[in-house]
Amino acid sequence: MGVLAPLGRLLFSAIFITSGLNHFFQLQALTAYAQSSGVPEPRLAVLASGVALVLGGLFVLLGVFARLGAAAIAVFLVAAAFMVHKFWLVTDPVQAQNQLIHFMKNLSMAGGALFIVYFGSGPFSLRGRKREEGLGGGRLGMPLRH
Repeated sequence: MGVLAPLGRLLFSAIFITSGLNHFFQLQALTAYAQSSGVPEPRLAVLASGVALVLGGLFVLLGVFARLGAAAIAVFLVAAAFMVHKFWLVTDPVQAQNQLIHFMKNLSMAGGALFIVYFGSGPFSLRGRKREEGLGGGRLGMPLRH
């Protein structure tokens, strides 16, 4: 059963790493989309969120600073849900439904990220390997959970 943790981290992080990279490869298009959604400083927001997604995804995948990475992902997801997927403002019913789906998907994935924030990376992580070598430990005196 221990293999489920790294498999879960891989499946969870894949979308954020690829999406974050896409923020750089499709910078112009995503900046225009962010601007049309009313995101302040759209270019900077796209670049900053790209960094947060790539690093957050890699942290979760590798199990190093997984809680921090998952927290960054959760913040991005909630912000994107409310700033970009404003289904309540869309008049076309098909587009409103599409935005509602994206809104709920973001909230759902943010919930998954919060589970990682709480429980940590689990077994078979680089963080766990450091701990086994005596280099790691709980922060703020909190016990480390697998």
